[in-house]
Amino acid sequence: MLDVPNHYEIEFDVSGRHRDTFDDWLSGEAVAWLSHDRVASFDVFQNDTGLSPAVKFVFGFETLRDWAAFVNSDEHEAAMERFETFTDDREAVLWQRASVKLDETPDRPIGDGGRHDATERTVMTQ
Repeated sequence: MLDVPNHYEIEFDVSGRHRDTFDDWLSGEAVAWLSHDRVASFDVFQNDTGLSPAVKFVFGFETLRDWAAFVNSDEHEAAMERFETFTDDREAVLWQRASVKLDETPDRPIGDGGRHDATERTVMTQ
C-alpha cells in the first residue's frame, strides 16, 4: 500500500439488507472502477470489530494528476452514484505521503516517559 505517494481512501458501511447488492456490484460492475488506468494500486480493508467504518477502499496514485483524472472520470462518477445506493456513512479522503523528522539526540526520552537510558536504547535497537 505504501509504494505510491498518494492514497485516496473511501470508508463506508454496508447494512445487512444491502450486503448482497454490494457483493454483486463489487464482483461485477466495480471492475471498471477498480481497474481504472490511473490507479497504481488498490487495497481493501475490513474492520471486523463491529465498529464503523466497516470497509475501506484504498486507491493508490503515482501523481496528483493521476488522482484528479480518476476522481473526475466517468467510471468514478458512475461507481460513486451506484455506490451511494447501498452504503452508509461514506467518507473519502486524499492522503499524501509525508515525512517525520526524528530527533537524533541520544538522551531523548522515548515513549515510556524516559525510563530507558541510552544503554538500554542501544540494546533495544540492535
